[in-house]
Amino acid sequence: MKYLYVLLVLISSLAQAQVDTINTATLKLNLSAFKNSKRSYAVFFEDSTGKRLSSADIWDRTIRLSQTPSGQKIYEFDWKWFQKDSLLGHVTATGQLPSLAPLTHKADYAKRGKISTTFTGNNVAVSMPNRKTGQDTTFTVTLKQPAFEFPMDLEILPLLPIKKVGQQFAVAFYEPGTPAANYYRLTVTGKEDLPIGGNTNINCWLLNIDYGRPDAHATFWISDQSREVIKMREYFRGRYRYKVKLF
Repeated sequence: MKYLYVLLVLISSLAQAQVDTINTATLKLNLSAFKNSKRSYAVFFEDSTGKRLSSADIWDRTIRLSQTPSGQKIYEFDWKWFQKDSLLGHVTATGQLPSLAPLTHKADYAKRGKISTTFTGNNVAVSMPNRKTGQDTTFTVTLKQPAFEFPMDLEILPLLPIKKVGQQFAVAFYEPGTPAANYYRLTVTGKEDLPIGGNTNINCWLLNIDYGRPDAHATFWISDQSREVIKMREYFRGRYRYKVKLF
């Protein structure tokens, strides 16, 4: 009986350690939660003692579901990044449904310039014109895995098939303009009621992402009911960045 118990514990541990691979080809996301929506987030930094280091930027993020003239179902993503009274960045993107495979990505950042990206299968054509120097860098990337685009992490992570604490996922993301896509390890670390003011709580799953380096990681609070990110706390080089849903 003793050996049988040890064997059962070992089997249970191995089952819990299994990692579910998620990319645009696996079709494992919960698309019932991917709807027409607009969400706004306050984004700010704190040091390790909780002292606020910056005023809050505002992120307005919109998802619109539509279809092309040929009848292909697509999503349209729009992200406006406001800092004080200025538009610091504007990103638009499109992708296929139901896979969420990216089709296009265009971004205009006040400090980083423009980038235009077109996806054709696992091939990505990237154009990065520099407004200050007039130089135009164009190159092609071949992705080894069919990946989601990283700027949509707040919209994609809540769609993971989360059912219990201890689940682990490996999710493929690509940051437009970089040379490769990568898998990122995510673990469901808990479930708790998150206070949002006015004696109101939202029951949330806690999802931790490993960025592959010791000085960078983040936890997302994802509503169990609406499947949206309510809060994110990210550690990077000794300070914390927060993203908090306003409405």
